[in-house]
Amino acid sequence: MTATLRLRVDQLAKLRTLAGITTDDALAKRMRMDPATVSRVLRGKQTPGPRFIAALVDCFPGWDLDDLFEVIPAEDAA
Repeated sequence: MTATLRLRVDQLAKLRTLAGITTDDALAKRMRMDPATVSRVLRGKQTPGPRFIAALVDCFPGWDLDDLFEVIPAEDAA
């Protein structure tokens, strides 16, 4: 198995508050993504793909990939 990325949900909640993004639909609109896709990823029902990851990071200027995601090593991903 390979390493994976996990969304830092607590950090995302803080950044959303700072940015005034109060709903998942508002986040999806800002990301220019389908709200259903965003909802599935936020609920852990779908793994975030490259487009989702890039769009999310782009929503929060000044913050980096590692501020929003953590790498889960292969041995811990199982």
